[in-house]
Amino acid sequence: MTSEKLLSTGLPALDIELEGGLFPGSLVYIKADPMAMGDMFLYHFIRQRPTYYVNTERKPEFIIRNLEHLDFETEGIKFIDVHQKYYEKVEKLLDHGGEIRDYKILDYLKRQLEAIEVTDANLIVDTITFFLYLDVKIDIIRELVDTIYNTTKRMGGLGYLYGLKGDTSSPVENEVMSLCDAVFEISMIRKSDKTISELIVPKARDRPVRGNVLKFRIERGVIMDTSREIA
Repeated sequence: MTSEKLLSTGLPALDIELEGGLFPGSLVYIKADPMAMGDMFLYHFIRQRPTYYVNTERKPEFIIRNLEHLDFETEGIKFIDVHQKYYEKVEKLLDHGGEIRDYKILDYLKRQLEAIEVTDANLIVDTITFFLYLDVKIDIIRELVDTIYNTTKRMGGLGYLYGLKGDTSSPVENEVMSLCDAVFEISMIRKSDKTISELIVPKARDRPVRGNVLKFRIERGVIMDTSREIA
């Protein structure tokens, strides 16, 4: 039996499902229905420890604004601003050829991750889907994911890859989920009179996998139902 201390996710009901949390250095793939507001979970994960936040879809000021509206602390966040590098510097990168931008952004992120020296900190990639659809050789994506994995282990906090659900998983997405230590799947179930949001943990390396369905709603953050339903 290991005596290594488990780290809290920041959501008590999820910690209970994991029998206390996750081991330091665990990398989690969050597979989320884009309509279920799964990014709200990221805000709770930020609260537990200092966080490096890789933003791809929105500018940091918009993420900070959302956090502040929900009364979440923002002082411990350091952004790795992929959005700014990819979109606002596009003219400069395209001067070197149309396809160079995707390779440049991957190189930028790898260098930023390798330079992190902080320990006991979280890493969030919002979204990993952005990188999986870049027009680059698949081996380059694998190198990036390997760098993310090793960075998370070195930092000793928790790493979260936020991925958006499509109709099917791509082969490279399946590879990433296989590498990750845990997978959280967030779904929105549409019924005739209402919608139900739920989370399951189909994979947790070295942790129990119970198959419970954790229902939740979004108010000022994630409110999880403490009752349990077996999938």
